[in-house]
Amino acid sequence: MCAVIFGGCASVSAGNSAAGPSAAVVSIIPAEINFRSVVVGQKNSQTLQITNTSTKNLDLSALHISGASFSLQSAKAPIVLAPGKNLRMTVVFAPSAAATENGALTISSPDLKAPVRVPLLGSGEKPAPALQVSPSAINFGSQSLNSSAFQNVTLTNTGNVGLTVKSVSVVGAGYSITGLSAGVSLSPEQNLEFQVWFHPTTSGTSAATLVANVSSLPSPLKLAVSGSATLSETASPTPASSHSVTLNWNPSSSSVTGYHVYRGGASGGPYSRISGGVITTLNYLDSSVLSGDRYFYVVTALGTDGLESPFSNEVSADIPNP
Repeated sequence: MCAVIFGGCASVSAGNSAAGPSAAVVSIIPAEINFRSVVVGQKNSQTLQITNTSTKNLDLSALHISGASFSLQSAKAPIVLAPGKNLRMTVVFAPSAAATENGALTISSPDLKAPVRVPLLGSGEKPAPALQVSPSAINFGSQSLNSSAFQNVTLTNTGNVGLTVKSVSVVGAGYSITGLSAGVSLSPEQNLEFQVWFHPTTSGTSAATLVANVSSLPSPLKLAVSGSATLSETASPTPASSHSVTLNWNPSSSSVTGYHVYRGGASGGPYSRISGGVITTLNYLDSSVLSGDRYFYVVTALGTDGLESPFSNEVSADIPNP
């Protein structure tokens, strides 16, 4: 067995005599444990393995740990190891201050010439909660009245402690969110993608603010959202096209009541729903395309519980001109 420490294999062994084949010998992997940085108030653990590599029993009479922040989990001496057998034990580091600390695990045995010492290293660091939102603001531009469009938002835990969303809301009419709810947790460096939706029901410009209260953050996370809506019947007429796009998809592996189809003018959205009611077939004909344009499509499934699934993979279609 091999343990990787700083890019290499490390072990330590000891015995009564380096040349005596009958002497009890112990092998310990790794030879040193480095916990690096651990947030004050939290703990980290690492496991080491002690192996009796001799041909007779090895009596481990005492196990001792030095260093106030280090402890040994679920291991008590004396312990007798038969030839070829091994013992795994867990060392825990729980710093109480932002400082570097050294310690050691000392293993004593009457079968060894001298106790074996495994150095322990670790450093505590102050909690530094931080959450990044991308993009920093959302503008849906102009959308048709009574349509639906969305944009993706990514939350990234850029701090060194776990974060939990305690509450989330949208202050302002015409907007909603999916994929983010109270109780969601993010570990350090973890990402979460969710969607902000725009459902304009009145013409004109509107704005809203997404507010999320997150544990450990000194103030709520806020995201500004804006958009405008126009009456579709007053929009500039578009040239007629004799082209259409036929979409086909595989059935959902879950029980569903139907599907919705969304279309966008750029890869990754934003998308607008182009299917009116729920589609109960596995295909859709989009005859509202314009010559020379390129469109991007995704599909969602509606569960029997009324919830809408995330978007499917995206497909594109290039419309001939003319």
